[in-house]
Amino acid sequence: MAMLDQAMAQDAGSTTIDMDAVADATASAGEKPAFYVSEQSQQRKFACGACDEFNDILGRFGHCSRCGTRSDLADFEGRSIVEIRERLKAGDAPDSAVRDAVAAFDSFIAQYGKQLAQLVPMTKQRKARLTGKAFHDLKEVRSTFSDWFDIDVCRGMPDAEINKTQVMLRRRHLYEHNGGEVDQRYLDESGDTTVKLKQVIHESAESAHALLGSLMKMAKNVHTGFHDLIPPLEGPIKAFADQTAHRR
Repeated sequence: MAMLDQAMAQDAGSTTIDMDAVADATASAGEKPAFYVSEQSQQRKFACGACDEFNDILGRFGHCSRCGTRSDLADFEGRSIVEIRERLKAGDAPDSAVRDAVAAFDSFIAQYGKQLAQLVPMTKQRKARLTGKAFHDLKEVRSTFSDWFDIDVCRGMPDAEINKTQVMLRRRHLYEHNGGEVDQRYLDESGDTTVKLKQVIHESAESAHALLGSLMKMAKNVHTGFHDLIPPLEGPIKAFADQTAHRR
């Protein structure tokens, strides 16, 4: 502040600012110049896939600061799914892959649930459902998102794939808490008739990869449906698309 006062006290047209002194002041632990602004890097840096804007946010997920597109899908597809597939290729246990894939999807869809609870007017009961409960029951999740927001979580998926995914989502409980041993809760909630009570089950790499593919389809449906309700800004997205087209 003293440097600014000193500069302002000089005659008009003869103001001199010692930039070496400014640099020393900003690097010191004492008072910073009044015109000094410091930007602190946050936890997550990403380029928006829709408009290519660079973002630096606190936390893992967020809206693009330019167009408003959510970053969750890009993170889920380009980070969570990729990491789990690489682990499978390296020989990691498919049981662990299924457990972690379901956990990642639950975290993914929970982010959209929280955003919908904040941005869409609704009752306290509905807010409590979206912000306070897990998303492991695919039948209930489909009903909730379809009835409340007209979002078809399983759009484009055949019935056989939907039924298999419902079972796999429920298996996370077994791998997380039971060491893969079937309990009555799993039988009641999954509808799985291929296993028996107390049976220890394991996944194959193929079944784990298949689940990852199904989760990606569902994630894209949730993301698309969310932005049908909460549209991003079209201008930045179109500008980026035009620039990309011109480069080709």
